[in-house]
Amino acid sequence: MIKISYSMKMAVESLKSSKLRSALTMLGVIIGIAAVVSIFTLGTSFGTYFEEQLLSTDSSYIIIFAQKENIFFDRQVDIIRNSRSVIGVSPALMGAADITYMGEQKQFTVYGVTEDYSMMGVPMLEGSFLSDRDTSVVVIGKNIAYDQYRNQIPVRGSIDITVWNAIERTYVTQTFRVIGITGVDDFAFISATDSNNAIIIPLSAMKEMTGTEDYSMIIAMAESPETVQEARDDIRLNLARNLGVSERNLENNRLMPFITMSQLDFLDAVRTIMNVMTTFLIAIGGISLVVGSVGIMNIMVVTVVERTREIGTFKALGYTSKDILSIFLVESVVISGIGGIVGTILGLSAAYIGAYALNMPMSPSIGAIVGGIGLSVVVGVIAGVYPAKRAADMNPVDALRAI
Repeated sequence: MIKISYSMKMAVESLKSSKLRSALTMLGVIIGIAAVVSIFTLGTSFGTYFEEQLLSTDSSYIIIFAQKENIFFDRQVDIIRNSRSVIGVSPALMGAADITYMGEQKQFTVYGVTEDYSMMGVPMLEGSFLSDRDTSVVVIGKNIAYDQYRNQIPVRGSIDITVWNAIERTYVTQTFRVIGITGVDDFAFISATDSNNAIIIPLSAMKEMTGTEDYSMIIAMAESPETVQEARDDIRLNLARNLGVSERNLENNRLMPFITMSQLDFLDAVRTIMNVMTTFLIAIGGISLVVGSVGIMNIMVVTVVERTREIGTFKALGYTSKDILSIFLVESVVISGIGGIVGTILGLSAAYIGAYALNMPMSPSIGAIVGGIGLSVVVGVIAGVYPAKRAADMNPVDALRAI
């Protein structure tokens, strides 16, 4: 049997003899591999960046969201406070409000919280966070303070907050003094509020203005990240018992009047979503590979027809069917392999540009590089089997007679 190196040399010479056709044949593989590599690399980079950002912050808190009205009151806050591994609790009440500053009015979501809410690590850019002794003070996010109004809202400035009072069935307006501005440079992956767009007032003031006694959510702090799961499970069990929910329904969020979420739950959810999206997008990129493999197969069939007399000559000189099979199969693999290398380089370049645009570090994966090139080789083998087999099965006498 002839050496692979000789088959590769012949394949390269064949490609050189028809450069344009070879380049067009590789195009489908290049596009497909570039799409797969760039999507996989970007997905991996985002996942790594996401985990680093998430785990760099305190991941010990749990947010319990009410899925119905009138289920969270002070009694439920006490139940959560007395759950295992819980060291802090802050109830919260949220609602839409009109915010007026210097005659300019816009609508935002306002959160009423206690000072224990600061256990979530509220990032203060200016001033300080509110305390339970405060009444008419507010902490606002940097986007609202600096960007939303014609004039920037400074610390010690005043804003009017207007909300709907459900008891009196009228709008209530109260003036609040800004004591702090909060915000982060990076996206906060999970929080009860978006720090950059937050409007936070004392819980007592929010309850008085809205006439509402039940809470929208309750934030609990576990002793450590290691005890978050224990705290979350005990909170779910204790609240379910208090609210008359069967234990067998604990894991079915549709049957629960509340849901609990920690940063780790959020991480798992985002991982699942990212995996599904990445798989879907890679499948779309794989369509280009299928098109590319069909293109390679068509060109190889044409090549076999064009080189029929050459195949007959090889067989007359003593080349076996396996030798002929090797020559054409290697040529198909070389075409797709070169396309795979070019596609991998283009895919990594596209991933780098995407990561730069998203302002996150790129984490190139050796698996993506090896996988991209390896996948192109597999495509070449699959696309080349039929034409190579057709060449190998030719009758040498009939081949030599061909014009």
